[in-house]
Amino acid sequence: MLITEYRKGLFRAIDAICIFIALATINWLMLPEDLSIFTDYTGASFFTVFSYLLFFYILDAYNIGAEDIRETIGRVAVAFICGAIASATAFYTFQQWRFDRLILIVLFALCFIFCIGWRMSYWLCLGRFVHRPRLLLVGTDTEGKVRQVLEEAMTDAEILGYVGVDSGYNHSSLAGACLGTPLEVESVAEKYHATMIVLLPDAPLDDDIATNLLQAKLHGRMIVDVRSFCEHMTHRLPVSQIDSGWLLTESGFSLNTRGSLRRLKRAFDVASSLSLLLLTLPIMLIAAVCIRLESPGPVIYCQKRVGLFGRTFTIFKFRSMRQDAEKNGAVWAAEHDPRITRFGRFIRKTRIDELPQLWNVLNGDMSLIGPRPERPEFVAQLERQIPFYGLRHAVKPGVSGWAQVCYPYGSTVDDARRKLEFDLYYVKNMSLLLDIHIVLKTIGVVLFPKGAR
Repeated sequence: MLITEYRKGLFRAIDAICIFIALATINWLMLPEDLSIFTDYTGASFFTVFSYLLFFYILDAYNIGAEDIRETIGRVAVAFICGAIASATAFYTFQQWRFDRLILIVLFALCFIFCIGWRMSYWLCLGRFVHRPRLLLVGTDTEGKVRQVLEEAMTDAEILGYVGVDSGYNHSSLAGACLGTPLEVESVAEKYHATMIVLLPDAPLDDDIATNLLQAKLHGRMIVDVRSFCEHMTHRLPVSQIDSGWLLTESGFSLNTRGSLRRLKRAFDVASSLSLLLLTLPIMLIAAVCIRLESPGPVIYCQKRVGLFGRTFTIFKFRSMRQDAEKNGAVWAAEHDPRITRFGRFIRKTRIDELPQLWNVLNGDMSLIGPRPERPEFVAQLERQIPFYGLRHAVKPGVSGWAQVCYPYGSTVDDARRKLEFDLYYVKNMSLLLDIHIVLKTIGVVLFPKGAR
């Protein structure tokens, strides 16, 4: 089940309550009566709550129901280890925040038990009783693309069918069941107990149909445009449903018309890349030595990529493949690619191979956050096969990006299409806050590498 922002906020609140309960338990069991954990250890208490919730957020520990429970437990465990390290470091740095060592250990154990416990309870019991949305489509989805997008956005939803011109398909077809004409939308929604009415791009909206939809809305049914709905729910723009007219009239896509945002983003890039270059210099030196020792060839790999407005530039990466990896021409990396060296596989999983790109950020060819730059050979192919692919070049490419933290590495045209949907969401909604959000998510991807090749 895709977790809505409301539900994620509720889950965060439950975690905060669990941590406060653990602190209260420590106060009751382990502190003398003349001490209070919330008044005498205020800084330590609130830093504990902050650090654990921060790492829950970074490691995306709120996909309960959308992933295997073991994956969720693994994320929570890693988040607690990171939070415990941060808390212990802070406590022993600031004397007034210091907990006793035994208290610190018991507090860690209680927080872990409580936060894992409610997730297990939800997975075993509560998730089965969550209300299933019932969707009614307005318009004809003859190829089933809207149905596919909606099922990905809300895996727990029931798509009842559509109102529109009968396509002649039977009930098992891609279009689904035709439940009536658009003028009957209110009565059909009432008959089938629809909770949400989804307007497709081809929905016939004359005055009479709009009046019926308004009546349905006044009777408590949510009316949504499928494109805006998917943007909000999945944080991507479904390429199969958008067109130039919709993109033109929608808000966003404003980086190149807002000079202040562009200058702020550049300042953020310069400050971040300089800081990261200094912090990661020891790691890069060790990586360079290991690459040199494992296989012959240059340590730094240079490659042409497509950047802002389609201009090409030279990208720098640590070499992770054999020197002769592309003797037969450019190909996408594949899972278990035999061209990748053993150390190369490690630096790809941990994203260490990307660190030299900080120089690309510093000299202005790239941004810290943006769509990943592709090779000219692949761009030419993808622009012919995927609508709106060139829009991703309206902003500088990035070391990390929204598609990188939301979707695993892809090596097919379909993967490129899906990643483009995330890239378009980023280009449309670009802001410094979104960049910071992606930076934090990138840390989670590094700690929980999935899909790297």
